[in-house]
Amino acid sequence: MSEILHDDSESFEEEEEHESSATQMAIKGLSRVVGEEDDGTTTEEDDYYEDDDYEEDEDDDYYSEEEEEHYGEERTEFDEEKIKLREIPIPKELLKRYPFIAELPHGIAIMGGVARSIAREMITGEHEPIRDIDLVNITDEEGDSEVDDETLDTLSREYMPDDYAFGHGIGRDTLKHYFETRDFTINQVLIMDGKLIVSEFAYNDFQENIIRPTYYEHPYEGDEISSRLFLKALMMRSVLLQISDSIPLIEDMECPEYVGVFNIALFLNKAMSRDARTAQHFTEELVDWGIIPEKYASRPVALAKALLRSVYSFEFRPSTDARFRDIQECRDISGYFIPPSMQRYYASDPVIRRALAEYEDGTDGTAEDDGERDSGHYTESEYDDINRSAYE
Repeated sequence: MSEILHDDSESFEEEEEHESSATQMAIKGLSRVVGEEDDGTTTEEDDYYEDDDYEEDEDDDYYSEEEEEHYGEERTEFDEEKIKLREIPIPKELLKRYPFIAELPHGIAIMGGVARSIAREMITGEHEPIRDIDLVNITDEEGDSEVDDETLDTLSREYMPDDYAFGHGIGRDTLKHYFETRDFTINQVLIMDGKLIVSEFAYNDFQENIIRPTYYEHPYEGDEISSRLFLKALMMRSVLLQISDSIPLIEDMECPEYVGVFNIALFLNKAMSRDARTAQHFTEELVDWGIIPEKYASRPVALAKALLRSVYSFEFRPSTDARFRDIQECRDISGYFIPPSMQRYYASDPVIRRALAEYEDGTDGTAEDDGERDSGHYTESEYDDINRSAYE
């Protein structure tokens, strides 16, 4: 694993140059291949964002023995073909606590953090924090929906206001495809028509408190996963460490050989947007996996300032910052779109927003002399101090 975040600023510049050159090589390589196959009118940007359209090879021996050895043993026990779903009625006390469940029309399902939180509580009794609501329109296999476009627009505006402001309303998916394309097994959950729909994989991993990639994301043992997926797993573990009686485990994946500083900054911002405790746990996770030096353990502010010496065109901001509503402020240095407030770790519910605002006076776990706070939420002045450090 390549070590990053050395004491000298030159190492940051070298890594940034490595990330940029690697990206350019990938784009140029793709452009060259496409140019050989068409009339040469396709631009690099078109190539970069075009959906992959790989046809299935008819040859059963698609992978050579050398490739099979490289990828390792296939995780056939988690193959999508083996996904079995359970349907469990939502208990009355949860329906009372989350009345919007009963208000949604047939076919509109709750996905993401809310579905995972309700599933965890029903299966383990633990309360995973909820940040916002994500909905999906479950259609039949032909893509036909029981909900008209006008209703979908109304629901998007009501339940997903921040996404809606950016033109991202309720998406559509079939039940089969949805469960086959999750990133982690514990995300193979839906709340629909007053029932929890959960895969057997998810049900078992909730019980064992395991964070595990799906076959879709990680079909072969030993095959390196993306750094963003791994950092997301560390983020999830940082949250679960605070609410679980048992120790959450990360299984069936290893730390990628290379973890770029931009991705670390991105997920550190997500952790800080939750609260200081989550950010502290996250830095400890990064240290435990050898991604950052030990001196940054439990010191997210110090880490953020160090990252800014290398990560350009990036600011650490709280999830409620109005600047994240400007779509031009939501692009990272590589051109990838970042949803409002650095992904979906923030609250759309006004009640939750008011609760978060109570921390903004800094009375809970105030910042220490070195700029680190014990608990609570980071204030705007603390974020400003972090970002100013990039120019000092």
